[in-house]
Amino acid sequence: MNDLHIELIHQLFAESDKINLPLWLQGGWAIDAKLHRITREHEDIDIAYPGDRSAEFLWLLHTFGCVITEQTSYGFLAHSQGILLDCEPCVRIADDYELEGLPPGTCPLQPNGSLGGKLVRCTSWEAILWDYFYYLEEVPQSDWRPKDFCSFALAKESFGEAATHNLHEQFKSLY
Repeated sequence: MNDLHIELIHQLFAESDKINLPLWLQGGWAIDAKLHRITREHEDIDIAYPGDRSAEFLWLLHTFGCVITEQTSYGFLAHSQGILLDCEPCVRIADDYELEGLPPGTCPLQPNGSLGGKLVRCTSWEAILWDYFYYLEEVPQSDWRPKDFCSFALAKESFGEAATHNLHEQFKSLY
């Protein structure tokens, strides 16, 4: 399944680049792209997109036969070729895009990862970890899946234990 995911990521990102529509991988695929290796089997593709360009993003998804199946509190879910896309808008702040409510720098404009030899944009380590901090608050660790522990450990290791601790303290002061 990972090969199908990577193929769809390459296609979506290539087409989005043609219309100058930045997209960012989030979650597990962002971790893998930032590490330049596949660490596990993936169930879905998490994507951040410019909220001020939602119509263009929706058009892009529809050109790939995507069907929006559910609105979520943070965005929407779509399916394409049997693959789940978990989509979240980011907001424009001056010349940058950011995930709302997170520390600055969450959606860098330059590619910062690669999958299958192709460069891709990914959300920052801070954004990836912030999602895990929410998950820690919402889901008891006894209900976590092995992949959750593995990906969280990879993100913490990559960002650094001390930096992760400081970021978690920042998160706790806000939520």
